[in-house]
Amino acid sequence: MPFEPSLTPQQKTEISDYINAYRAKHQSPPLVWDDTIATFSQQWSYHLLTTNDFSHSGNTQYGENLAYYKGYGTDTMTLLKKSIDAWYNEVSLYNFARPGFSSGTGHFTCLVWKSSTRYALGISIDLATATAIITMNTSPPGNVSGQYQDNVLPLTILPPVLPPVPLPTPLPVPLPVPLPVPLPTPLPVPLPLTKTEIIYALYHIINAIQFNQSRTSIISLINALISKLNAA
Repeated sequence: MPFEPSLTPQQKTEISDYINAYRAKHQSPPLVWDDTIATFSQQWSYHLLTTNDFSHSGNTQYGENLAYYKGYGTDTMTLLKKSIDAWYNEVSLYNFARPGFSSGTGHFTCLVWKSSTRYALGISIDLATATAIITMNTSPPGNVSGQYQDNVLPLTILPPVLPPVPLPTPLPVPLPVPLPVPLPTPLPVPLPLTKTEIIYALYHIINAIQFNQSRTSIISLINALISKLNAA
């Protein structure tokens, strides 16, 4: 009997994130898991495996992708992600300059169709032969003629996220150095009069008297000698 894995809530979140990462590259909003669609997807997956068939359901209510694997193991999440990768990789064949349907890119355009909002996956596995059939259904359906340009957008090139540049360590601001205050120049200290200088001063006074110089000159010489003696 075929094995029909039931995804846990955590697995549904994981696979939704996986799909939506691809959709985000083309500016398409996230798809949300829908349990009603899941019932249909699982039934069709089981039908294909048990009847040894591989064809679309023909249900026009949903968009539909199919995948078939044999010999790739039986891990549910690995097989689902392998299917999604294969569908998306058709992007390399899609001509965004001439949008439209082709059999070589129909899985990709269904996967990223911008107007689709809900989806589900079905998977049935023959454990004896490691044969698996995966189905994906979307709503509203994609691949609508005349609507490719609005629903299958080119890759969005995001600028690389650069690490923040560390700010340089601020240098310490030196404290202002006060200008030096010049010290006042001390007044010269008069040297004490020597005995010889006193004798010369007296000599000039006596000489002025002998040569009958004016009283003013004589008094000036006497006052100069007295000032020098007081300063000393």
